[in-house]
Amino acid sequence: MKKLIAIPLFFINLIFYAQETLTWSERRCYTIDTYGNEKVIDCDDVSWVEPTPAFTGNIDSLCWEMEKRFVETLNDWRRNHGVHELEYDYDMQSLITVPWNEKQVQMGEIGHGEGSNSLKNRSNSVGIGSVGECCAYNYTSDVGGISQFFNQYKNSPPHWKILTDGRYKYISVSVMYDQETNRYYSVVNVRY
Repeated sequence: MKKLIAIPLFFINLIFYAQETLTWSERRCYTIDTYGNEKVIDCDDVSWVEPTPAFTGNIDSLCWEMEKRFVETLNDWRRNHGVHELEYDYDMQSLITVPWNEKQVQMGEIGHGEGSNSLKNRSNSVGIGSVGECCAYNYTSDVGGISQFFNQYKNSPPHWKILTDGRYKYISVSVMYDQETNRYYSVVNVRY
């Protein structure tokens, strides 16, 4: 199911000039496709537009709950489909997963890196091999106890293949919120 999101550009592109002038563009509407990609759409073509509110609660607790819910949901799925559960790896989380998610938030984009920042180089540099990675962002925190990132990865065949591979035994997850863009970023790493 596609969700329509309207994000006023002045929330995203606040530009302060030396003359203390504030400028912004008019509102744009977006939809997120099943692969988590953001698509600009004509706001006049939709019958309703749901603004994306900025989260004002304890964001660290919310992100931690989203991480926990993702792992629980994935392990439930794996168990119910005859695939062993994944054990949480706190070392992988602190050495690979969280630093890469921090980098994504800083860059404002998702990806697996290139050159010295490639997943292979990042994992080898900390002595952790055979790592798979899933990266995504969206504009919605978990609603009604449902992991939004689980649904997003499930609808992306390359990500889903990694997350359901029975060879992997360990998992680590990072969810971070970028208040400037109102985005939740996710990195999930799995390893043998």
